[in-house]
Amino acid sequence: MKIIKTWLPAITGMCCMAFGAGIMSIYGFFVEPLSHEFGVGAAVLNTGPIALLLVPAIFGALIGKLADSLPVRNIMLAGAGIGMAALVAIGQAPTLVWVAVGFVSFSLGMSMYGPVVVNGMLVKLYPGREARALALAAIGMSLAAIILPPLTGSLLANFDWRLALQILAAGLLVVLWVMILAGTPRGVVETAPSTEKLVAGAFYRIRAFWLIGLCVALGLNVMIVLTICFPPFFTGRGYSVADAGWFLAVSGLAGLVGKSCLAWQGDAVRNAVKWLAAGLLLTQVVGLLLLYVSVETWQVVVALVLLGAANGAFIPMHPYLNSRYFDAAIISQVTGAQMPLFLPLGLTGAPLAGYVFDQTGSYDVVMLALAATLVIAALLIACTPAATKVPAN
Repeated sequence: MKIIKTWLPAITGMCCMAFGAGIMSIYGFFVEPLSHEFGVGAAVLNTGPIALLLVPAIFGALIGKLADSLPVRNIMLAGAGIGMAALVAIGQAPTLVWVAVGFVSFSLGMSMYGPVVVNGMLVKLYPGREARALALAAIGMSLAAIILPPLTGSLLANFDWRLALQILAAGLLVVLWVMILAGTPRGVVETAPSTEKLVAGAFYRIRAFWLIGLCVALGLNVMIVLTICFPPFFTGRGYSVADAGWFLAVSGLAGLVGKSCLAWQGDAVRNAVKWLAAGLLLTQVVGLLLLYVSVETWQVVVALVLLGAANGAFIPMHPYLNSRYFDAAIISQVTGAQMPLFLPLGLTGAPLAGYVFDQTGSYDVVMLALAATLVIAALLIACTPAATKVPAN
């Protein structure tokens, strides 16, 4: 019981990750019903996830500042309420514009109990054990991919999409509120006062702020593009859709293992975390190159194990890297302020990959371009200077 109590905030973070950003694992279930309901193509509806990039980029710095100065429990409770209420509203939407407004509102609510807030809280609560806490929270994304799709499929098999979405939102709201109330501190998450001179807005002038932000933006956006490209890539290589599904399952399982390994040993290399991040990025490069030259199924599996494990362990790197360079009292502000750096590749990566596919009929060139992008990301983090924490304002 003592262990559970000690790690309850991290478990709460896992729940928030699963039923926040993890909800995107079921987005595809609602594309066809919405398409039929409102008479629009899947191409239009597939632009919905862009809100998950734009909203945190616009409001991330503000949310991060609030998370560093107000009770984090209140912010997360309000965010869960806004996010799930937005999904209920989408279930009642009379027009596609209503759906779009609802999804933007969901994205805002999700940002209030998402990575910027959760990871900032965990860095403050677990000094010296950040890697374990952050990796435990990140496992929520893997759990979402296991829990939510079959649950959503069962709901859609018994109810129309509107009622299914509302039932799902109501259930998730109860789970989120219970976990947030049980696992987050009542007041502001306190941090040890900095002994250094306070410098207003100092993190914007620190090279590590930009290098970490750009590195993580490139690494995580490559992951998003790969998720979109993998199914047609495999079918283009002669595999069936079912084979592609199993391949993705192998990658997902490897990702869970990668996060677990980071939780187990990540704190032991905290003084060399930038080299750990670079190593994970280069491991993905090896996986992509092996996938590009693969001709046998076993080669594909090995490539996906490398990619999945390295991807999974890299997901918590953003807050972990920041925790080594910036005072815990401003960690949420720093992470939120870096979110706009995700936009350039986030908004252009998938469309450009689709254009290449339209012109060449395959994603082979895209795989090489993504490998080159990961090399650039590894070089950026390798150029980050030795960690010297910037104090809070």
